[in-house]
Amino acid sequence: METNTNSGDAFGKLFLAFAQVISQNRSLEDFELTRLQAITLRNVYRHSGMTMTELAIAIGITRPQLTRIINTLEKRGLVHRKRNEDNRRIINVQRTKKGQSVVKAHMDLIQSQIESRVALLDSNDQKSLVHHLEESIRLMEKAGIIELGIEKN
Repeated sequence: METNTNSGDAFGKLFLAFAQVISQNRSLEDFELTRLQAITLRNVYRHSGMTMTELAIAIGITRPQLTRIINTLEKRGLVHRKRNEDNRRIINVQRTKKGQSVVKAHMDLIQSQIESRVALLDSNDQKSLVHHLEESIRLMEKAGIIELGIEKN
């Protein structure tokens, strides 16, 4: 039982730290995105064509909340809604080229910020950090904690 508590604490710290880096940094203001808009846009980027229901579940918000967010993102040309050809009642959310470029630019900015901080470490610490992160990701995928389906476009 002790291990579960310790791993739970460690996961909590890790995910909180990444949430701060990704969602709470000042760069969202540069892109004129709220935290939920950025999360929604990243989910559409990763899984273009998700239904509104799937997207709401993935983000952890209600369908009406998602509708308001998608309305805003669609007005800005960052996503596009399309009726499902098999079932016209289902609406799929797709990424746009403009949305893709915004997500990529935001991810590049975050990566640059992280790299500048990691550069403050000496070479051995940098190698150790990268090794442990890669191993952590591998184990979290294996355990089903995370699912990485990030496209490289």
